[in-house]
Amino acid sequence: MNKKSLIAVVVAVAVVAAIVISAVSVFGKTGEMQVSNKISVSEAQTIVDETFASIAKKTAGGAKKVIEKTTVTVNEVEYGYEKDVILSCIYSSIDTSGALSDNINNIMADAYGFYLDNEAAGKKTNATKVNIQVTNKIETYLEAASKISGEITLKIYETDEGMKLYLSENDVDICTGGLVKVAGAIEETTEVAYKGETVDITKKNTLRTGIVDCISLEAFAKEAPDNANAVIKFINDFKDEFYRNFIEADRWMYLVQGLGTTLAITGLSVCLGVVLGFIVAIVRCTNQMTGKLKAIDAVCRLYLTVIRGTPLMVQLLIIYFVLLLPLHIDKFIAAVLCFGLNSGAYVAEIVRGGIMSVDKGQIEAGRSLGFNYVQTMVNFVVPQAFKAILPALANEFITLLKESSVAFYIGVADLTQGDLKIRSITYSNFMPLIAVAVIYLILVMILTKLVGILERRLAKSDH
Repeated sequence: MNKKSLIAVVVAVAVVAAIVISAVSVFGKTGEMQVSNKISVSEAQTIVDETFASIAKKTAGGAKKVIEKTTVTVNEVEYGYEKDVILSCIYSSIDTSGALSDNINNIMADAYGFYLDNEAAGKKTNATKVNIQVTNKIETYLEAASKISGEITLKIYETDEGMKLYLSENDVDICTGGLVKVAGAIEETTEVAYKGETVDITKKNTLRTGIVDCISLEAFAKEAPDNANAVIKFINDFKDEFYRNFIEADRWMYLVQGLGTTLAITGLSVCLGVVLGFIVAIVRCTNQMTGKLKAIDAVCRLYLTVIRGTPLMVQLLIIYFVLLLPLHIDKFIAAVLCFGLNSGAYVAEIVRGGIMSVDKGQIEAGRSLGFNYVQTMVNFVVPQAFKAILPALANEFITLLKESSVAFYIGVADLTQGDLKIRSITYSNFMPLIAVAVIYLILVMILTKLVGILERRLAKSDH
């Protein structure tokens, strides 16, 4: 790329960036994106109080006790550009996590003991009785809990149902001193240490229901509405998709690991293909020029006919599942062998065409200087042929790089397999596939650039 083209690209990118920034600035700050009716601090406080009061389930005596000791005070309101009201708040509560986390087994063991005592006495035990027993135990620990306080930012959004406070689990957890964390831990507990024995309570539904209900939370509004305009919404959706497909759980590593495998397969296959291709080409050229090596030439022609006449994927499946799998040979080796054999057939014809295009006078000149046939080919014919066939060879290598993507059919963890893993987890097709396409495109562009540099250097050597 020359300097003028580079400047043009930079200017174009700058213009597009300026348009996008302007669009975000203009459309992101229009009145329609702000709340239609502003609210006072006291009105915001009412919404916050009502929301927190509804978090605990009616049967959750333990959760209610925590909420009773929790206050969230709104100090200031600001207005965003997504029909949202930003609340600067101060919360005060008790250290729920500190009071209960280390005592979960004690709480549940006490409930289990109560359950067994009732069974032994012939009394009917229901979830409500267990719930009351657990609540009493939890309240004992909560009364001794230390107080906590801090600052937090919450958001109220304007929706079709009116002004609504949206709380993430983290927001609730912070404001209640770890209530969400403790509730989750209790719900996930399936074993209780009781009198030196570990008891499985998974199937004791009455007991589990009574314990879990004691500290359960209502399904409060977690996902804030997307009130952004089209431009911001697109950007938000793009960021969310990018995070979900690549950042979350380090899923981008599937592509990195797959890329490494793809490059390894391609590199080894190219080496095998070039060596095999040159050998086959020289055998065929020798037969055409001298009439020798007829039997080997017949084998080479059969090899070329079979490889060039059947699909690559069928060759891959036959080589791995029919020939190599019974021998317990690794699928990576099978992929390299298949792509190398396939590439070798095309390289052979490319090289043969290049050698045959060299004027016969070059061979005669070499022989007249006292060189034998092999020396003449190595010193005179092949170097001239190589310059002529370089573009075609580069095209073959690029094709091989892209065709290596079918390796995932036999379970090789290549770049395409990495994409498949991400899509199977996120159920998203667009972004993983685009990412793979972009990676292949960049690889092809790099290879094309390197070949261009090599061509220029070879052209200079002619002078």
